[in-house]
Amino acid sequence: MGVWDFLKGIIPKKLININIDNRKIEINNSSINFGDQTINDPKIVDKILDKLLEYKDKESLPCQVIHKDLGESYIQYEEISISQNESLKKLRMVLPKEEVECILMARRVKLAYDKKDVNLAKRLHKQLVDNYPGKGNKVYNLIGGGYFDEMIIPFIEIFKSQFDDKYVEKYRDFYYDIIKFFPLAFFVGNGTTEEQLTEGINNRLNLNVPFIKLHAIGSNNIEKIEQVIEKLKIDNFSIKDNRFTSSTGLKAQILEIKIKKVNKSSKKE
Repeated sequence: MGVWDFLKGIIPKKLININIDNRKIEINNSSINFGDQTINDPKIVDKILDKLLEYKDKESLPCQVIHKDLGESYIQYEEISISQNESLKKLRMVLPKEEVECILMARRVKLAYDKKDVNLAKRLHKQLVDNYPGKGNKVYNLIGGGYFDEMIIPFIEIFKSQFDDKYVEKYRDFYYDIIKFFPLAFFVGNGTTEEQLTEGINNRLNLNVPFIKLHAIGSNNIEKIEQVIEKLKIDNFSIKDNRFTSSTGLKAQILEIKIKKVNKSSKKE
């Protein structure tokens, strides 16, 4: 079912733009946007909202629905925990709207998988990938692996304490780097062993990558990186070790292992 089928009988056909975006409906306080069309008639808006309520219990919608108060509406509809609601509020402060929408959809996919509703999860997963090509699946993998709550969200506080009024810009650079270079990032969490970290680094080195970035939150995880780096045997590499401490004492690290290219022409015959 597409957006037009969903809205059929509620909105006159003449009001719907022929270039309607079949992916999402955006709900504001007194209007509803889809494609290039905005509906302000309160009666029609109420009818659409009533129609959406019919789908709430079915846990499936014919389109992606975005509410301007993303966190609150998503909590009600998706049964996300209070802690995740707080994280969504933080993300809305530092990331553009489209990025937050992508994260919300990815959480929706994870919720479906957690409920073992495989058919729904697969449909939503496909929608996520189709709506956000190149990053939708990466975001889902980060959420599914627990990296958002354990690593990516806490870095907001780190950057806020470190860079003051420029923290939003710095955090966005950090976030986009993770999404863009996802295979080159390794997240060192509480459950990560030194053996797993060593294996993760070596696996990436075998791909002949130009660099690897290790991300860690907390003194214990930073110490793991130190221990592994001391034992690591890599030729022609440099290390850039960035460490941060928030105003609350939370410690974090972004360590970059950069592989130096060897100039073959300079080698002795």
